[in-house]
Amino acid sequence: MTITPTNKGMSRSHDSRAMKGRERNAPCWCGSGKKYKKCHLGRDAQPKENPWAAVDVNRKAFSQKKCWARDVGLGDCEGGVIKAHTVSRGPNLAKIAENGHVLQYGASIPDMNKNGGKLSVKRIGIKDASVFHGFCSKHDREIFSCIENEVFTGRPDQCLAVAYRTMSRELYGKDAGSHLRETLRGADKGMQPFEQFMLQKMLDEIDTGNEAARRDLKATHDALTAALVAARTDTLSSLIFEFAAPIPFMFAGAWSPFTDLHGAELQKGYVDELLEQVFVSSFAGESSAMICISWRNIDGAPGKVIADQLEELADETRASACLQFVMKHVENVFFNPDWFGALGEKQKERLDHLAADGIDPMGSVPSMPVRLDVDFRLPRSIRSFHA
Repeated sequence: MTITPTNKGMSRSHDSRAMKGRERNAPCWCGSGKKYKKCHLGRDAQPKENPWAAVDVNRKAFSQKKCWARDVGLGDCEGGVIKAHTVSRGPNLAKIAENGHVLQYGASIPDMNKNGGKLSVKRIGIKDASVFHGFCSKHDREIFSCIENEVFTGRPDQCLAVAYRTMSRELYGKDAGSHLRETLRGADKGMQPFEQFMLQKMLDEIDTGNEAARRDLKATHDALTAALVAARTDTLSSLIFEFAAPIPFMFAGAWSPFTDLHGAELQKGYVDELLEQVFVSSFAGESSAMICISWRNIDGAPGKVIADQLEELADETRASACLQFVMKHVENVFFNPDWFGALGEKQKERLDHLAADGIDPMGSVPSMPVRLDVDFRLPRSIRSFHA
């Protein structure tokens, strides 16, 4: 049968409508689980969302209360979940505070918007510094009494307690950040299709990285929890450095190191690879200070490589190297205001660069190298010992 051009045109139009109908009802390409017509169809013409909505959601996520020691073999919870300090307030933060305040680099969206995308250094009261809603009052009191109510001497039980609290804070942060993928899914409204695609791709990569990091931290947190329950302090190894005078900064953090102090690869970070972490923390004394580097006691632990490299440095450069290294990787770093204010432009610029290098939404490895020629006027170390 001969088909006339008119019939051809009608047939194509019918096929086109059917195809578009199938596309409209197909799952959206962004992975939301919604139909395309209910998600990204016509998104370029939709009004932009409130850019601060994600900030409010994020603030609420980081205010959720959960005791990480609940139902793990450390006894029942008692009392409400409190603000737990990752860096101890009385023993450490108070020692570097000025009128009850310390300084910290901030990376909040409102502040960065005001400062043209740059980080700012803000005063924060020591009651609010380095806190998270991570333990009930009983568990916070019982588990961490050895570091809150006793002088830190580098005992194995103290090293385990501070590593457990630090890892709990890191895992809390990953859980709190898990909402970002869904919260920001509509952030591409009003954008052109290519811009939509690139934003959704970036959000997927951030989410993938966050979930991989959460899996790594959860595995280590489970191991530290089991060690705490069984009082197996040999689960961790630690190297402690003591300094001849107080240091003007305090910190506590953990991360999965991809490279060592000199940039050589330690872990590849494949999606199916469980990464090991290094735990770092500082402690203030009356006339001295200590920095503790800990790692899980396994063969080839990346933390041991880093600790050995720090131990090989000259005594007068070790505090500077530790400061620069944690500035790249740790959020909870606090400064004595007088010391920070007295720094020269070169020193402040160095800290600015290190802090900015460690904040990357794509989760890449900070690349800023440690420079031992920058003098931060820090005390020399006088001894090191293993725990």
